[in-house]
Amino acid sequence: MVYLESKFKVFPIILITYLSAFPLLAVYLYFVSPDVSVIFPVLLLILIAIFWFKALRIRANSIKITQDSIMMRRYLGIGKPIEYKNIALDGFVNVFESGRGITYESIFIIEKGKRIGCISSFYHKNFDALKLRLKENVADLGERK
Repeated sequence: MVYLESKFKVFPIILITYLSAFPLLAVYLYFVSPDVSVIFPVLLLILIAIFWFKALRIRANSIKITQDSIMMRRYLGIGKPIEYKNIALDGFVNVFESGRGITYESIFIIEKGKRIGCISSFYHKNFDALKLRLKENVADLGERK
């Protein structure tokens, strides 16, 4: 069976690692320095937890596309694998997002009217190949803002 598996870019992984380690540094500074307030480290921990559970759950998916199914693992591929049959999927929508002068394309895979996964040109090295394979197997629902 022929399949295509997503590959992550290096920059997002470094960025996520840095952002995840930064609150630990703030907690360390809180214990070492008597002048630092407890509010700053706690606030950073909460923000990173929100980042991990929201942005990474939705955007940074490891995806394997076969002829009749899509297997997805959330949280940069360390989450539990979930398999979706192409027949059960509604399709996918394209979303263009811009930031700092660069436009990134994201494809949200839709099942029963809900987003179940994402392929992003920011996170995935082989985005174009994944997009083409997805177009072959699942209905294109167009572009959304």
